Amino acid sequence: MSYTDAFKSQMVKRMVGPGAVSAAALARQVGVSQPTLSQWLRDANKLAAMTPPPEEKPVGPKKWTLEEKLRVLAEAHGLAGEALGALLR
Repeated sequence: MSYTDAFKSQMVKRMVGPGAVSAAALARQVGVSQPTLSQWLRDANKLAAMTPPPEEKPVGPKKWTLEEKLRVLAEAHGLAGEALGALLR
């Protein structure tokens, strides 16, 4: 019998993570053989292992509000050297 990718994905999701169901228990519930469910799980694990982790989006510069800009300017007024460097960090 042929199953859709969506159905296979649902079955794999039920066999992993919190509240996971064993392939044998799931087979009894849904009527798909345990070896078939186990194969789908192995295939999904192989695919996950070959897939590179998603790239993290680069964090851009902080978006300053007008109030934040004014506060920093007021704090920086009159500072020099180490004190100014510490504030800017």
